[in-house]
Amino acid sequence: MPGDIKFRSGDSYFGANLTAYVQNGTVSESRLTDMAERIVAAWYLVGQDKNYPDLSFDAFRPLDPINSHIDVQEDHYKEMGAASIVMLKNIDQTLPLKKPISMALIGSDAGPSRRGPNGYTDRGGIDGTLAMGWGSGSADFPYLISPLESFQQRAKADHTSIGWWLNDWDTAGAAAAASNKDVAIVFIASDSGEEYITVDGNKADRNNLTAWNNGDNLIKAVAGANKNTVVVAHSVGPLILEPWIDHPNITALLWAGIPGQESGNSLLDVVYGDYNPSAKLTYTIAKQPHDYPAQVVYYDSSPQPQIPYTEGLLIDYRWFDSKNITPRYEFGFGLSYTTFEYKDLKISRANDAISGEPIWWDGGVNANGLSTDAW
Repeated sequence: MPGDIKFRSGDSYFGANLTAYVQNGTVSESRLTDMAERIVAAWYLVGQDKNYPDLSFDAFRPLDPINSHIDVQEDHYKEMGAASIVMLKNIDQTLPLKKPISMALIGSDAGPSRRGPNGYTDRGGIDGTLAMGWGSGSADFPYLISPLESFQQRAKADHTSIGWWLNDWDTAGAAAAASNKDVAIVFIASDSGEEYITVDGNKADRNNLTAWNNGDNLIKAVAGANKNTVVVAHSVGPLILEPWIDHPNITALLWAGIPGQESGNSLLDVVYGDYNPSAKLTYTIAKQPHDYPAQVVYYDSSPQPQIPYTEGLLIDYRWFDSKNITPRYEFGFGLSYTTFEYKDLKISRANDAISGEPIWWDGGVNANGLSTDAW
């Protein structure tokens, strides 16, 4: 934690130790004054000395007054969640949906946790839709809207018959629930967090790049039963998609990341076209794990790994480019509900004072689809 002499030791460089350092001359009084002035200066800068409202940022105390003066965060969360969804596949304009007669939501990640949104300490568990990683930096959800809740409300308004199957391991049941539906949406997840909590055998970092909770087999079972299968991935990072991505019945793939408390509502807006997906991948999705430059999977019983960083600056897309490796989806990839083209581009060089690299360009974008939200 901040100021700890050793992580989670409870022994800080501040407090009593700082007092001792000043008294024995290790830290000068002028340095102590400078530290205090930096804190107080920020306090004055934001006007906290004059009629500043009481605030609480402690999500672990839900009875504290929060947003008592203005409450706009709900809309912010919803829009941020929608804006971060990357559409990776959309065959024959499967999405956006247009009032399907029937649909099925498949997978535990579609529904609420059986323990409620805060049932696991520091979010250290995966049961229900994944909307936050785990660890000491987590917070309590004031609420969490699952996709199942949002899609039921939309189905009611559209007179769509909706069903669901939340058992990830009963793939036969999932296939049966998905059959004879206009569209089946399969939800998969992959989580990570801080090392003091182990989830499903994963101590902080993920042990592999596969979907958790039998996700790959769940997708293949549903795709075998429904010719219009849409996949939604809630994941902290890349997954290997090769076991199913080219299946002819998988018509769309949405990469929804870790969306937060408005998860279901954010996804609903994208799936039904109320929000145009325009986000781009912030990393490369490879075809196999060994396409990446580093393979760092070890356990407590293994020797401490040595990492020489021989790849240098060739990380992510630079590595793939330098080794001529074709990824499944490249860094920056992302589809949209509209089409657009670049036209009349001009490049002007303005050299950076330090690096000498060009830092400015100008051009134009012409949208030729139905929406300009893509740019």
